[in-house]
Amino acid sequence: MTDNLNRSQAPSVSLSNDINYIAPERHLTPAGVPVYLMRNETSEAVKLELIFDAGSIYDKKPVAGLTTGMLLAGTADKTMAEINDMIDDHGGYFNASISADYAYLNIFGLNESMDELVPLIENCLFNANFPETELIQLKAERKQNLMVSLEKVNTLAQRGLQEHLFKGTPYGRINQPDDFDGVTRADIQAFFETYFKKGLRKINWVGNPNAAQLDGILQCFERWSNEVTLPVKVNYNPSNERIEVKKADAVQTGIRMGKILFDRSHPDYHKMTVVNTILGEYFGSRLMSNIREDKGYTYGIGSYLGENQSNGYFVIATEVGNEFLADTLVQINAEIERMRTELVPAEELSLVKNYLSGQFLRSADGPFAMMDLFSMAEIRGLDYSFYQNALRTIEGITSEEIMETALTHLNPQDMLIVTAG
Repeated sequence: MTDNLNRSQAPSVSLSNDINYIAPERHLTPAGVPVYLMRNETSEAVKLELIFDAGSIYDKKPVAGLTTGMLLAGTADKTMAEINDMIDDHGGYFNASISADYAYLNIFGLNESMDELVPLIENCLFNANFPETELIQLKAERKQNLMVSLEKVNTLAQRGLQEHLFKGTPYGRINQPDDFDGVTRADIQAFFETYFKKGLRKINWVGNPNAAQLDGILQCFERWSNEVTLPVKVNYNPSNERIEVKKADAVQTGIRMGKILFDRSHPDYHKMTVVNTILGEYFGSRLMSNIREDKGYTYGIGSYLGENQSNGYFVIATEVGNEFLADTLVQINAEIERMRTELVPAEELSLVKNYLSGQFLRSADGPFAMMDLFSMAEIRGLDYSFYQNALRTIEGITSEEIMETALTHLNPQDMLIVTAG
């Protein structure tokens, strides 16, 4: 059999026509909350994601996280155990989490069970009474978990970065263990009434309901509205100093380097994604090759682009042995300078292009993944053209554009450095 492939060369990158972006149906609850339905015709699996303007920036105490953790802790006539048993009886699953900006409630089940499962959970959520005994237990658990986490240098470094990078804004607030002691049941109830009952931003639904099921679910959420006033975009005044967090007897040092950058709406975002990938986003990145593979200073190091409602930011993160701290910082700066002053070799650029394009294909595989893509864009006021532009940028970007982007946006002198150890 003849092999006509030239295995010494990576395959070319041409994937933009292979992704069929599917727009979800848009519906409204009686209260006007948008519901985006992505049809899943290949399986019976269903997911409802409820997104609330109820993140941690809306309260100075750890109230948002505690409220989210107690949403199914009980009602006037049902205990937490009884609620969980009823959800199990319907073959369902529920989880909840928060970010700085949003609270996310997820309901999983099968098409045939949603007519009973969703009203059950909705009723328990709306009538949550946050039992005092459950609150006391949760506060103790969260406080203890934080105290344990504060023994880790990576936690201390990350908290130091958050506090100083977002200084003077709600995003820069960090919880202390004693903060949990001051949270009362009244705090939880007030937060729930304001930011959950009146803060339902949207519902993402992956499933295949018939007309009656669709109408039933829409009616089910008629009591939830969206009246939360979004915070004004904040102005950041980050420092570019060196912050040292002391941790007695630590054998490692946590390192965080970061700067305020920009979010997905910026014209250089896609180019910066390529820069970030080459520098530190995947296992074969330059930071990994240098500091892990060559020097052996760490088990892992990486960089990432993050964002919140106000802006985006860039972070490099790792933990190294104390004796390697000084040279690790030297090597990180050296790799950033390489990005700013040297052209990326064609072979490396081809590898990264294929990696990123493959990531795009995987991120659009199936209705659940497609809904995630849609939601991440929609919540920023964008649409699928964001991803099409990303693919075009990946396919066409040159080494010169990469160097220019790094030179413009990645000056080590502008970065905050936090070390903890």
